[in-house]
Amino acid sequence: MSSTHDVNQRAHFNHWSETYERSFMQWLIFDRVHAGILSRLPHDFDPADILDIGCGTGRLLRRMQARFPKAGLSGVDLAEGMVAQARQQTPGATIHQAPAEHLPLQDGAVDLVTSTVSFHHWSDQAQGIKEAFRVLRPGGLFILADMSLASHGQPLSAGQVRGLFEAAGFRVEAQSHPVPFFTFTVGEKPPSLDQVPGSFGRLKLLSDPEETV
Repeated sequence: MSSTHDVNQRAHFNHWSETYERSFMQWLIFDRVHAGILSRLPHDFDPADILDIGCGTGRLLRRMQARFPKAGLSGVDLAEGMVAQARQQTPGATIHQAPAEHLPLQDGAVDLVTSTVSFHHWSDQAQGIKEAFRVLRPGGLFILADMSLASHGQPLSAGQVRGLFEAAGFRVEAQSHPVPFFTFTVGEKPPSLDQVPGSFGRLKLLSDPEETV
């Protein structure tokens, strides 16, 4: 997708970073979206390494840490204010200041990539999805949750998101709308031919489960 003026809203998120954790948006939207991400993980899924793109203050990473205490955690965010808060509040994670389009991770570094309420701010959404594919190990998952409608940034329809996932090489396992006005897309990086089939290739996803926070 082509870049538009201030699509990232970096200055806005820097300003918001000091009060972000106390915002009413946490309980109204973000916590529900995070619960939706967690509920879409296969029951026997045990990632060794996790990346959250647009991690903000690290709120989802802390929930991942509670569920997967042995996993290595990484986050990226473009706003330096959010990065500073995430490093302070999520000491168990490695937090980078970087855009989604240029992830500072090696190829095949993680088993799970997540992104919530960030995608419509990416300057080049197609490239960001390609980067998620690049840093995933074969059989890894990318779970993206973003607004179906928005008054700013570059919101895309579910069909458009699916098209970008498939163009990047993902096998789209599910798309759903467990939170109103949000589309959740689950993509798997296909396992290599010599990999023994496992749970990654047979996702046990819940179908629009009731969200709990």
